[in-house]
Amino acid sequence: MVVCRAVRPLLGISLIVAALAGPAIATAQEASPPAEAPNKYDEWEQFSPVWEKALRALGDDTLYLLSSPLRLSPESALVVAGVGAGIVGIAFADRSIRDAVASHRHDGVRDAADAISYLGDPLVLFGLNVGVIAIGEGIREATGNSKLLGAALVATEAQLLTLGLTEGIAYGTARARPDQSNDPGQWFTNWGRNDSFPSSHASQAFAIAAVIEDRFGLGPGIVAYGLAGLVGAARIVQDKHWASDVAAGAVLGWAVGHFLSVRHSERHPYLDFFPFADPRTKTYGFVLEKKF
Repeated sequence: MVVCRAVRPLLGISLIVAALAGPAIATAQEASPPAEAPNKYDEWEQFSPVWEKALRALGDDTLYLLSSPLRLSPESALVVAGVGAGIVGIAFADRSIRDAVASHRHDGVRDAADAISYLGDPLVLFGLNVGVIAIGEGIREATGNSKLLGAALVATEAQLLTLGLTEGIAYGTARARPDQSNDPGQWFTNWGRNDSFPSSHASQAFAIAAVIEDRFGLGPGIVAYGLAGLVGAARIVQDKHWASDVAAGAVLGWAVGHFLSVRHSERHPYLDFFPFADPRTKTYGFVLEKKF
């Protein structure tokens, strides 16, 4: 029975390793983009250029993230294995960490944790990102400086993609939260109800922090990572997540945020999407183009 419970976390964590492997560790060299060919879909009514560009970037980055484990080098695989082993080690200490935190979980600490955890709430983070996008657009219009706008757009995409990956992994691993069970070894049970691994609050907060650090340097990055760390600690204090959930969320968020920030610093034409709509034939969808 003990061996079985020890294996379950390993199985669950293997899923997160596959998801986070490529974004920041795999190094795929891509050729320079070929000259742009005329758009073959000009005769169709397309989405506005802004939305078309956003949809292309989102679809391109999503597929690139999901396929990143296929591009791992042997050296990167060793790093990924080390990260996974670290998360496994924390998983074995989950119960002890929870018990240690419980003795400090009085009203004042719990109230502070409740307040801090809002910094990792999806709607709060999305609202903050949208607000910064608006400010960045205003600065760009006034001064021509688009640095803040670009960072905010990348941070928003990082949050959304991290949220999607986190929710998918959480559904697949179906781990019970600490406020649902005293056993940290309950994996793959009650799908749709158990969704502890990894922490969504932590993953989104660290994704945005990674973008901030990459775009604005170490000083702002330390502040952003500090706030993200407080969000993760708050989720443990709230008894909403095991420590390994927070650790895995932090790694996943950092990987996605760093990957997207670096990727959008220059053009990477791995895949192209052409959203289109033809009201005459009531045809709507996407055309996928792969460049070699």
